[in-house]
Amino acid sequence: MMRRTEAKPPSLLRHRNFALLWASQSASLFGSQITYVAMPLTAVLLLHATPFEAGALLALGTLPFLLFGLFVGVMLDRRARRSVMIVADIVRAAALAWIPVGYVLDVLNVGQLFVVVFVVGLMAVFFDLAYQSYLPGLVGRDRLPEANGKLELSGSMAQVAGPGAAGLLVSALGAPVAIAVDAVSYVLSFFAAAALPADEAPKQQPGASALPVRAAIREGFAVIWRHPLLRWFTTAAVIINLFSGALMSVFFLYLIRVLGMGPTQVGLIVAIGSVGALAGALLVGRLTRRFGVGPTLILAMALPGLGYLVLAVVRGHSVAVIAIVAAASFVVQFSVPVFNVTVITFRQVTTPDELLGRVNATARTCALGAFSLGSLLGGAFASGAGLRTTVLLGAGGTFLAALALLLSPVRAVRRLEAPPADTASTSAEASGTTIQERTS
Repeated sequence: MMRRTEAKPPSLLRHRNFALLWASQSASLFGSQITYVAMPLTAVLLLHATPFEAGALLALGTLPFLLFGLFVGVMLDRRARRSVMIVADIVRAAALAWIPVGYVLDVLNVGQLFVVVFVVGLMAVFFDLAYQSYLPGLVGRDRLPEANGKLELSGSMAQVAGPGAAGLLVSALGAPVAIAVDAVSYVLSFFAAAALPADEAPKQQPGASALPVRAAIREGFAVIWRHPLLRWFTTAAVIINLFSGALMSVFFLYLIRVLGMGPTQVGLIVAIGSVGALAGALLVGRLTRRFGVGPTLILAMALPGLGYLVLAVVRGHSVAVIAIVAAASFVVQFSVPVFNVTVITFRQVTTPDELLGRVNATARTCALGAFSLGSLLGGAFASGAGLRTTVLLGAGGTFLAALALLLSPVRAVRRLEAPPADTASTSAEASGTTIQERTS
């Protein structure tokens, strides 16, 4: 008698609504990678930004999470999410469009870059938290690992293509004009998001909607603090973002002014590094199955420090140095999707819908707030101690994230599993029953 096997579900890319969300994210992520290279080059090459201004520019992109993320999380737990995504895309497109316009009119200055970066960062708070909270209802919690994996893979592919395209566009048209491509990408994202099905506001537990904003924010912190894994995931993210922010605040200045590289070489290095992110997105499932979640995450937290240390000791801009720096960037970027896919998926499947906005907001506010703080500190530190010393300090500090996970219960985790559906509402009191710590 033949045993019946359960049919494998079709790819989510055949799921019309997910395909629309994927297209929306893919368009905006590709454009964002161009701006990631073109914006600091505009500041450094055209507007002659100082190290502190370069650090402030990077910090302003993530500072809105620190200032507004928690409040946005509360709002998203009380209203529909799709409309928020649509408005965020419109505002981002309009803000970025000013950069090439201001350049053509010859009125562009560093202060205007600060405003644009802050507005785009603020809209990213609304969009990112909205789509992460919208996704479970779109595809179902059982398909979240596949959905997050595909979205992370899409982001990694954008990281591969975007910086290289940015280097060519900057060389041919100038950095401000290259940013216009990002503005167009948000217009495309708007049309894709507008075609998604409208959602409803999350169903609140009795009395939840009447909670004051501060009490509602505290609930988001409580979910993370009480959970034996989410607490340590967030701690590691804060540490590595703090020191990575300090280093990345001077990354482009370091490549240009210390190593003597040009826009094309910078774009090439970032693009090759992004291949590492693509590889990480492709291999995250295989790595966690082979080595277990805990050891994989510890390794992912240790890799950036290794890559950054290599960056700190190289000198010159020969072909060999460019290859070494690119390889270091590959190693650093490989770790990002490994951590993100695992942790974001776990956060989504263990948190009930009426708390998901706040939990996502809390985790991201902590991580990106640390990145903003690190960026400001890095820019200030580099002004006195120098660019190479700042890179060396950032490299050493990132190892503390791996040490935190190594000393935590995460080291023993082999699989992360969602709680049963009938217990999901109690995840604010999450316990080890949702954690499969060892393989049988």
